[in-house]
Amino acid sequence: MSLLTADRDMEAAGVLVLGSPHLYETIGFHCQQAVEKYLKAVLVASVLPAPFIHSLVVLMGPLQQAGVVQFNSQDLANAATLNEFAVELRYETDDAPDYTSADLLAMAHGFRHKLRPIAQAFLI
Repeated sequence: MSLLTADRDMEAAGVLVLGSPHLYETIGFHCQQAVEKYLKAVLVASVLPAPFIHSLVVLMGPLQQAGVVQFNSQDLANAATLNEFAVELRYETDDAPDYTSADLLAMAHGFRHKLRPIAQAFLI
C-alpha cells in the first residue's frame, strides 16, 4: 500500500484550501480519500483485512479493537464528517456546511499525524 497517493490527496486538498476554499466538496473528497488510504495502509501493515469500503468509521474499528491505534470521540466525529465526502457531497449542494475547508483539512491532518507513522514503520 503506497502512502504517496494519500500524501498527494493531502497536497491537493491543501492547494485547494489556499487557492479555492469555496470548493469544499472537492477538498472534502480529497481529505476523505487521504484518510481512507492511511487507514487501509495501517490495516495492511498490521496484517488486518482492508475491506473495499469507503466508511472511515468502519475502517477504524479493527484498528481500535486490535489495539493498533486508539481513536477518541473527536476522531470518530471527524471521520463521520469526512465520510460525507466519499460519495454524498461530491455533488453540488445549496446547504451551507457547518465547517470550513480549512476545518476539513485539519481533520485529515489529524488522521495523517496519527496513522502515517504507523504505516511507515511497517513499510520500511
